[in-house]
Order: sequence, then structure tokens, then C-alpha cells
Amino acid sequence: MISNTLMKQTIKSNIVLWVILTGIQAAMVALVAGAGTNLQQTALAYYNMLPGLISAIYVIITGNKLISQQVDKGTLAYVLSTPIKRSKAAMTQATFFVGSLFLMFGISAAAHIFSHYITVGSITFEEVKMILLLNLGLFVLNVALSGICFLASCVFNLSKYTIAVGGGIVGAFLILSIMSMFGESFHWMKNITLVTLFDINSVLSNSADFIWKFIVLAVVGIVTYTIGSAAFSKRDLPL
Repeated sequence: MISNTLMKQTIKSNIVLWVILTGIQAAMVALVAGAGTNLQQTALAYYNMLPGLISAIYVIITGNKLISQQVDKGTLAYVLSTPIKRSKAAMTQATFFVGSLFLMFGISAAAHIFSHYITVGSITFEEVKMILLLNLGLFVLNVALSGICFLASCVFNLSKYTIAVGGGIVGAFLILSIMSMFGESFHWMKNITLVTLFDINSVLSNSADFIWKFIVLAVVGIVTYTIGSAAFSKRDLPL
């Protein structure tokens, strides 16, 4: 239940940023993996923070552009003047957002697997599984974060409020995650950020603890996208 016309327009509007950030992310993981370190060292050096910062840029900018920026500029008036319902428009934008993130981390995983294979000369099934799980974790984390930005975009008419609320929450989560690494006095901060649910150590140690955490992130994403779509479908728009 999506609009092909709106999907094409959305892809065209966001493709450049997506290509640039996806390319940077894939290149960075390839460089780290190609430095000769083992998989655990690569995971700790790369997955701890770098992809979160890169994808956060995409999530904040794109989350704003999908709904509120179009309302702010009045361009959504043309779209909604056609037979496209608001619910269908929201579903289209949400599908693009989640789908683009899936492709982003799919490419990142492929780049890591290929680089590791080229550097080491072989790769085991367990190593492939670990890389895929790490990128799955990043994907569900960003589904949750993008859901927060999407919800803000659906609730507010003005871009400045979407950036302030959605972008502010995502930025705060990342900052808290970084601060929690600076000694015991800041360790408590990891308990108030969604980023903590991306449990790298659990994945690397073959523990099952990461499963429920990934599920929580997925649920946060589903709930925020659902509420955002419902809010957009019912609220008044300055069209």
C-alpha cells in the first residue's frame, strides 16, 4: 500500500545523500577490515561508534525531509491534491526510510565480508554470521532512531521543530553513549540511551543476550512509525 509516484519522488530527493553516506560507511569498514586486524578487533574499532555517527546524519536529515519539510515548503499540497491518501503517503515515506537503511547496512555488511576475505584469504561461516548480526544490530538501532525522527516529522509542521525534537533526541542518545565510555563516573549514562541496546560484546561472545535487545529496538521502531503515520493522517495541515 504505497504510492509509486511518491516513492520515485522520494528516492530522487534523497538518493545523493544516501549514496554519499553509504559509500563513506562501506569504505571505512573496508579500510578497517583491510588493516589486517581480526574480526573482533575490527568490530571494537569500527562498530562501537563510527557507523552510528554516519547513519545518524542520514537519519536526522532524511527524517526531516520526508514529511515536515514538505509540509513546511508546501510541496506536500500537490501530492495530497491527487487521489493519494495521507495514510498511503505516510506508508510510502516509512517504507522508503526503512528500506534505505536496510540497503545501507546490507552494503556495509557486504563490504566488510569482502574486505575480510581479501585481507585474510578466507572467511568462515561463523565470521559471516557475526558480521551479519553486527549489521542487523545497526539496522534495528537505526530503525528505532529513524522512527523517532519520523514521528517528529509527522507531528510538527515546521522543519526547525522536527530537527530540534527528533534530531535532538537522536543526538542526545549518541552523546550519552559516547560519554558513558569516559570512566566509571559517566558509566550510568549508558542506561538512558537506546544505543546501549546495540550490544556488540554479546554478538562477539556468541551470547544470546543481544536477541531481546534487538527485539526491543525493532519494537521501538514499529511503534514510533505507527504512531507517526496515524498522527500525520489525522492532524490538520497548513496546505
